[in-house]
Amino acid sequence: MAPVPTYSYDNEVDVLYISFAPGEQPTAAVELNDNILLRFNLTEKYAVGMTLMDFSVLVQMTQLGPRSFPLSGLQNLEPEWRETVIEIITAPPVSQILHVSSYTPSMADAIPITSVEKPPIPVSV
Repeated sequence: MAPVPTYSYDNEVDVLYISFAPGEQPTAAVELNDNILLRFNLTEKYAVGMTLMDFSVLVQMTQLGPRSFPLSGLQNLEPEWRETVIEIITAPPVSQILHVSSYTPSMADAIPITSVEKPPIPVSV
């Protein structure tokens, strides 16, 4: 059974810290974009935690639904790392917070994007 994630919201700086493996130290971290930091165990390929900066903006709804953000940090990764990170962010528990998809401005281009789900805890934003 997977550990229950823990959440800590810092209202003063609008940052949500999520620990998927409380007490465990990550072996790697990747900035998925300017607002989302993923911490993980590289060898075993699982998420240890995430930091969501400007959290209130990330979960803000628009007239058309949830806001989406490019995962620009994936572009700078080596192919093996990118594959590992995509595997981690598209599987639980990360996929329960980040909803990953792609924007395809043309048949040749696919830009990975995400929207952020509010966690199942009371967080006033």
